[in-house]
Amino acid sequence: MDTIVISVVNRPVDATVETPVSKSITNQALLVATLAQGDSILENALFREDWHLLSLA
Repeated sequence: MDTIVISVVNRPVDATVETPVSKSITNQALLVATLAQGDSILENALFREDWHLLSLA
C-alpha cells in the first residue's frame, strides 16, 4: 500500500469539492458542512429519509 502524506493546514480552507452524487457522500458532506465554520452549500444532494433524520440529530 502506498503512503500518503497529509499536511496540517494552519489557515481557513476556502474550497469547492465536486464528487459523484450518492446517498453516502450526501451524508458525509452533511457532517463536514456541520463541522465547518460559516455557511456551507450542498448542491445536487440526494435527499432521502436517512438524510433528513441525520439532519435532525
